[in-house]
Amino acid sequence: MLTKIISPILTIRFFSRPTCSLCIDAKEILYPLVDENFDSSLIKVEEIDIDQPQNKEYYDLYKNDVPVCMVDKKLIFKHRLLDEDKFIFDIDNLFKQKQNQQQTNKQNK
Repeated sequence: MLTKIISPILTIRFFSRPTCSLCIDAKEILYPLVDENFDSSLIKVEEIDIDQPQNKEYYDLYKNDVPVCMVDKKLIFKHRLLDEDKFIFDIDNLFKQKQNQQQTNKQNK
């Protein structure tokens, strides 16, 4: 029997720097919020250290703005995660949109 590998439906991209105190503060809120409110097999956080050479394009974009949290091209928060309820609401809505989009794509095949 083959096991179907389920890839995440939604990836939260978290741009940060290791020495950024705002990034550390945001991580302390972000990861527990995601873990407590969402299924980790469907929603994942991808942390991107903008100081790494391979992430130069993000360094150029966000060097003065980290932490930055995005899903696709939608900005979720920048500098501080101040409103946890809004974060959960936004991620939940984006997840539902992606889910609906995937279902529509399957039906159209």
